[in-house]
Amino acid sequence: MLPPFTFANTPRLQLRPLVMQEARELLLVVMASRESLGRYMSWPREMVELDHARRFVKVGREQWLAGRTVRLGVFERESGALVGNVELDGVDSRRRQAELGYWVRSDREGNGYAGEAARSMLRYAFDTLRLHKVRADVAVGNGASARVLEKLGFAREGTLREDRPVGNVFVDHWRYGLLSREFR
Repeated sequence: MLPPFTFANTPRLQLRPLVMQEARELLLVVMASRESLGRYMSWPREMVELDHARRFVKVGREQWLAGRTVRLGVFERESGALVGNVELDGVDSRRRQAELGYWVRSDREGNGYAGEAARSMLRYAFDTLRLHKVRADVAVGNGASARVLEKLGFAREGTLREDRPVGNVFVDHWRYGLLSREFR
């Protein structure tokens, strides 16, 4: 099991694991954002039933207990609304690396929530887990996500050709990396 998520919430956001009672809200958020999220990722197209959202919550908990993933819902503190997700996946304590992922619901894009949530997760990655490097992959063309990473200090390390499918097409992804000493 990974150490507890021990940082304070941001002024605008609360980051915490989703609970099963929030699976319906998760499904509704993903369904409402399917068009924007589905341009760059396959999983939003696959979350079409409540059982799929429940599995997302359940797997997040199981992966946490197994020490592999930290998956957190991102909530607006003022409204309490679920606005996205941030996660640290593939935590490798031997290599001291992991992969950062995040998404924000389409009606909250452009508010800086992805960067704010990602910054908090990076603090946890570097300060609590003592990771050396965090990487992130972004579908080529997803300029908004690339800008989030670049503002956080990530460097583009290369292009992964036809790396993973989005729908029925394999798409290239930019690989980004951030070393602990580069995090500001």
